Amino acid sequence: MTALRAVCAADSDVLAALHGECFPDDPWGRQAVAEVLAIPGAFGFLAVEASGETPSGFLLALALPDECEILALGVRPASRRRGVATALLAELLAGMDSASRHVLLEVAEDNEAALRLYGAAGFATVGRRPAYYRRGAAGAVAALQLHRAAAKSRDL
Repeated sequence: MTALRAVCAADSDVLAALHGECFPDDPWGRQAVAEVLAIPGAFGFLAVEASGETPSGFLLALALPDECEILALGVRPASRRRGVATALLAELLAGMDSASRHVLLEVAEDNEAALRLYGAAGFATVGRRPAYYRRGAAGAVAALQLHRAAAKSRDL
């Protein structure tokens, strides 16, 4: 079982380590994470294994007046396929104001697990950025831009 808690500036080192483990081709360092967390409206969640204090995943986002952008969502490889990403995403979506929020994100077009997660949560592709994500010596892969309207808006 995984417990979730809100992130704070003191989590920069843990978040940077997790980001590096989840996205080794383009990791965010401690300074980058600290800068993200210092942006007005930035927030996030840290997933921690119930067995102790081992972090298993994270989500960082930016709340704007009428939308929320997911900046990063990652689950360490050893914790994947256990519902951690689903729990993190559900926590974010549960907190959105259903009357006014839209959720946006970008995901690598070759990240099939993430695309299944976002598709199941009601996200739809609205754009594509060629060669957006670095893949080391293999070059780069496109980012798909995804959007999810707030639940109330989708029901109209």
